[in-house]
Amino acid sequence: MSSINRSSAFGVAGKGLLASISLAALGIAMPAAAQETAAEASAASDAAAAASANTIVVSATRRSDATITDTALSITAFSGEQLERLAVNDISDLRVLDPSVNIQSYGAAQNKIILRGITSNVGATSAMYLNESAVLGGQAGNILGDGKPGLRLHDIERVEVLKGPQGTLFGTSSMAGTLRIITKKPDLYNWGGSVGMDLAAVDDGNPLAQGNATINAPIVEGVFGLRVTGWAETGGGFIDQLVNDTTYYKDANDRYVRGVRAEALLQVTEDFSLLGSFTHQRIDVDGSQAFQMANEDYLNTSPTREVFKDKYTLASLTADYKMDFGSIIASVNYTDQNVRNPKDSTPTNELYGLFADLSFVPRVWFEDVNTELRFLSDFDGPFQIVAGGYYEHTKSHTQTNAIQAPDSVPVCWSYDECRPYVQPGWGNSVYEFGTDTERTIDQFAFYGQVDYTMFDTLTATVGLRYFEADIRDVVTNLQTIYPDFIFGQVTTPSVTGDNKGTNSNTSYNFALLWEATPDVSLYARAASGYRIGGVNTATSLAQEAGVIFPGTFGPDSLWSYELGAKGYLFGGALFFDLTGYHVDWTDQQLSASAAGSFAYTINAGKTTSDGVELNLTLTPMQGLSLNGSVTYVDSKLAEDLPADVLDAGTIGLEGDRVPLSPQWSGGANADYEFGLSDSLSGFFGGNVVYRGSSRSSFNDQNQFNTLLPSYWLVGASAGVRGDGWEASLYAKNLGNELAVLGVNDSIDGVRLYPVQPRTIGVRFTGQF
Repeated sequence: MSSINRSSAFGVAGKGLLASISLAALGIAMPAAAQETAAEASAASDAAAAASANTIVVSATRRSDATITDTALSITAFSGEQLERLAVNDISDLRVLDPSVNIQSYGAAQNKIILRGITSNVGATSAMYLNESAVLGGQAGNILGDGKPGLRLHDIERVEVLKGPQGTLFGTSSMAGTLRIITKKPDLYNWGGSVGMDLAAVDDGNPLAQGNATINAPIVEGVFGLRVTGWAETGGGFIDQLVNDTTYYKDANDRYVRGVRAEALLQVTEDFSLLGSFTHQRIDVDGSQAFQMANEDYLNTSPTREVFKDKYTLASLTADYKMDFGSIIASVNYTDQNVRNPKDSTPTNELYGLFADLSFVPRVWFEDVNTELRFLSDFDGPFQIVAGGYYEHTKSHTQTNAIQAPDSVPVCWSYDECRPYVQPGWGNSVYEFGTDTERTIDQFAFYGQVDYTMFDTLTATVGLRYFEADIRDVVTNLQTIYPDFIFGQVTTPSVTGDNKGTNSNTSYNFALLWEATPDVSLYARAASGYRIGGVNTATSLAQEAGVIFPGTFGPDSLWSYELGAKGYLFGGALFFDLTGYHVDWTDQQLSASAAGSFAYTINAGKTTSDGVELNLTLTPMQGLSLNGSVTYVDSKLAEDLPADVLDAGTIGLEGDRVPLSPQWSGGANADYEFGLSDSLSGFFGGNVVYRGSSRSSFNDQNQFNTLLPSYWLVGASAGVRGDGWEASLYAKNLGNELAVLGVNDSIDGVRLYPVQPRTIGVRFTGQF
């Protein structure tokens, strides 16, 4: 990169602002954070009462009656008001609220959630839920991120980050933690709604306009209500593209986001309710969302346009039946996703002697149906239980298509669209190469968790979950024209692999929670997590070439051990949450390659992760809230990767840090509200985030090991609030830092996905 900061002079000022905020937050040179606040305390002497009144209720135990201090695990939680005040509209923006949430971003829609240094280039290691629905999406198939869509956060009740394995209650892929998004539900008695409008200027980029609106309608008072939220974004492009030194596209990555969420609540009886929910979002991006590291900042020189599309739909129905001794909750959920993620692959094409501009177009069509039945006890005695069953059927249809783009845009986007252009023979076909993979997964699980209050202040938790999954992959070679590929020329689709696999695992959770005082809790927890395995789709093709590797790969799993303390001090003026942990991760799923042409997944190696997380909130006076966090993670290989993995081109040695996992992260937020008149109040605040450096691979012996430099991001806001409305001026990335949020490195070039440059905007929100 030619520079790290687009405005070095302002970067110095931004770091000065960081120091001021950090010192104010704790009175010492140390960033701090917390999630349970007493931000609305009427006076410092009333801080304890305010803390109680403003405590965020969480449902990390699949209940709705627990607070953070009542729960024997590390949780951070943010109210919808906190999200709005800090302009957190996107999953990736959560780093502003909790820097321990390491989210690698690949543009407007694709993210990888990393918690506690547990990350993999194969699949997801953290789960995400929208209310009762697991948020799932297409993975692998050269689609970036971990399959989770870039859902926008509007009309949200709260967001919870559950750190450490949550496999007992939340299942597969929650081995490092679970992110939960809880939306506001229909109000059955009051009409109302809200609107939000936002217009921002992006430094050396296109303006960004955003809007959202919510309406709540009690159609039949006390019986049936409807709540609908819609949102849209347009503009914001800042990546320029120069095509073949002739055509220049300024700010080519403008995005267009349209989304809607509708929720209908039917209160059948006092004890029985049905909640239906429908969420749909579409994101289109005009051009590349990354630039090559070899170029000047924000300049992409690919000869093909990388036009991105992501359509996501999630529908669910949840039934809740309350009894004297507990509740039964049943849910059924349906997910549909369609992703197109083209990437220029002209350099690879030239390696094979084809000097034509080439777009490599991964496509994913993903469908999932899952259902869950859960019982939550409400016993009078010391025992409480959560027990349930889960079933899931997933179908993922993935294509990889190599398509020539004579006018910078491919003439077609999938094999079916490209059939008129498919021609046999070397160099005759616009559609050069393609594979088609259909993967089906049938998974079921049973789980249970028991809480036993041995004394008034001591509670023990024991839980387990057993799962079993059947996986089948059918691979079809669509077209091959490269003469040196070992499987020769194929001009009609041919099934080249049909593989099956079954795997199972059991995860556990053991915890003790001691309420040392009415305001302070201590806990110890040991828990395990897992991911399901899968099928290596290239096995049959490799065998034809005499290359042998396993046809399937198994689950990987980990054990996490943590100690924590959290609670209120100084009469409730200070909230703290301190956690230390150690993780042992075994049989981790790693990508490898054989004979230079066959990618596959193997179980190998051992990783350890040790870390400390500190979150703080201070309310020293009326209207002033200071919060922040600091996180240390030491995630590294505990032993050399096995020889067969090393031979396959993935080099990892004992002591190597896990890719994409910085050691230090931190942040601070300050918010002050003051009266202007009987009906008006003013406010101003600032925030800062620090992320340490990381690399894309284990060490420099790998073909690619790109550095993601450390960065500071500074934001600020100020405005006026009235009765049901708010107007404000805000700034993001005040220092105009070139912060790299994601990297995609290959022989086609090292591509960097940056944070949006300095953005200054005005916002209006109102309620009615």
